[in-house]
Amino acid sequence: MVLDIFLAVIVKIKIGLLKILFVLTVFPLGILGCTQLAGSMTVLTDKPVQRDFQEIYDIPYYEGADYDDSKHRLNLFIPNDVDNPPMMLWIHGGAWAFGDRKDETELARKFTGQGIAVAVVGYRLSPGTWKDPKRTQGIQHPEHIKDVARAFAWIYDKASKYGYDKHAIFVSGYSAGAHLSALLAMDPSYLAKEGRSIRDIKGAIPIAGAYDIEAYYDTHLKYNGKAMAENHVAAVFGSTRKQLVQASPTTYMENQWIPMLVVSETDSYEYTRILERAAKKAAYGNMEFLHVRDKDHSGLFRNLAFSEKSGYRDKIIQYINKNRTGYSYLFRNDVALAYRTFGKGEPLFLLNGGPGFPSHHFLDLARKLADQRTVVLFDQRGTGYSSMISGRTSIDMSSMVDDLEALRKHLGYGQINLMGHSFGGMYAMAYAAKYPDQIKKMVLSHSGGMNLGFAPETNRRLQARLTDAERKALAELTKVKDPDVRYKYRARLLAGGYVFDQELKDQVYRGLAFSTRFYPKVHSMVWRDMQRNRFDLSGKMKRFNKPVLIIQGDNDVIDPKVGRASHAIFPNSKLVILKDCAHFGWLESPEVYFGQILTFLSGHAANAG
Repeated sequence: MVLDIFLAVIVKIKIGLLKILFVLTVFPLGILGCTQLAGSMTVLTDKPVQRDFQEIYDIPYYEGADYDDSKHRLNLFIPNDVDNPPMMLWIHGGAWAFGDRKDETELARKFTGQGIAVAVVGYRLSPGTWKDPKRTQGIQHPEHIKDVARAFAWIYDKASKYGYDKHAIFVSGYSAGAHLSALLAMDPSYLAKEGRSIRDIKGAIPIAGAYDIEAYYDTHLKYNGKAMAENHVAAVFGSTRKQLVQASPTTYMENQWIPMLVVSETDSYEYTRILERAAKKAAYGNMEFLHVRDKDHSGLFRNLAFSEKSGYRDKIIQYINKNRTGYSYLFRNDVALAYRTFGKGEPLFLLNGGPGFPSHHFLDLARKLADQRTVVLFDQRGTGYSSMISGRTSIDMSSMVDDLEALRKHLGYGQINLMGHSFGGMYAMAYAAKYPDQIKKMVLSHSGGMNLGFAPETNRRLQARLTDAERKALAELTKVKDPDVRYKYRARLLAGGYVFDQELKDQVYRGLAFSTRFYPKVHSMVWRDMQRNRFDLSGKMKRFNKPVLIIQGDNDVIDPKVGRASHAIFPNSKLVILKDCAHFGWLESPEVYFGQILTFLSGHAANAG
């Protein structure tokens, strides 16, 4: 998606102008110098707002063996009158060799004045002899990005202490900081080394940067000569092509976990276009571009940092607010249960598959079902935004059932409709077994069985749909150390097994790989609990007399015999088998799938598809 802002006559950018892209971010302290004044300020927007916030300076975020007392610190800006605000981690520019977090104070104040918490992070710098012959000392890539990853891990861990939302941390930066923010959001290795996942980033907003470092080197080599290319670019990233490629966000275009808003101005436009073309080629659907046509490199920064009213700053804030979590929380003894509601009317609780997956990839399904009812969607404990808060090390079906009952009470509902997909169907039946009187109707969508006997055949059916090459590649995934990368590859290999129509394979892969997140420890704990307690609901489901709709594909990885067996046990059920359909009825047979479910919930008779 591209947002073009035409506020001035478009000027054709000559590649030679790009040679000074990062030099222009090094402002004299007389311009960006700041006084450390805490308190209140007035920010002019469409409607003037007075907002109080606190400023906390020089907090160390890393104190390891290579600790730098000056650079391994950050400054925090927290709005006092916003509950659980989103956080923007801001990375300063300066050609990776100059600049300082103190130069970004006015920019941070502007964003905090509009309700965004900001952490301005320092990081160690490279030599800068190309500008200052005395700047001979410094570090080289990947030390800058390692520092940024350390800062992110600290910010994530300290969210409750300082009162911002750890599930809404956006990484952003200007110029060199743009490159570092994009790299952090696309190469998972740096956060993995800090014990965090790249999936902990809610979004990235790189502004006025370069993202193909090999192209950046070649531009300097062509227009400014070998000395500049070596003393500036190679001094930062290394002298080999391999090093330049590894430092480039464009190298990681297949890693599409993080939504991004990439902003350019006239001097960085051509470099941003390289990323934009790469994103289009890789079908990176949630990478948006905003091309500012009336500001150059220094002009856009001044606009963001010093203008009392900035349309560009407003667009960034709008992007953050649009993409933040949007979940509310029910705090129980040992879990903060994250939930969302859609629509108005009779309640339908929607339980996603798993175990070990959050609800995020069910957002579109929830919206589709919310036309005439309230759909309640929540992250099952230990997944997504439903964090464990008491140090509990075990997650079991009994506590998950009680979570659902607590959420029903919290929202003030009497009887509810319940719909579970895949493992979510088993979850729904477990709730029905304990709280049958609280259910009005139940929908089992491509559900697992009433006991665990279906699992071996499900695995066999899935494996049978893979090619020999896919099965071999799947067996070798244990060699991939990063769990996010490993699951991405796994999703790609298995995607075709979940659909009858193989043209949908890529859509399923992207949904599994990027729209949700797998929590293997939760998966293992729940399955072990079910095995240990010999999960079998057959007896109780014989006595469950509420209306049940069972809907399944004729080519499902879960054998249709499972649905037929459940239909034979329930005293008041209807079975619908979708033709030429596997595990996702809403993708392969949407008209029949939604028609049957909506008709069933509305209380009218329906014909099987």
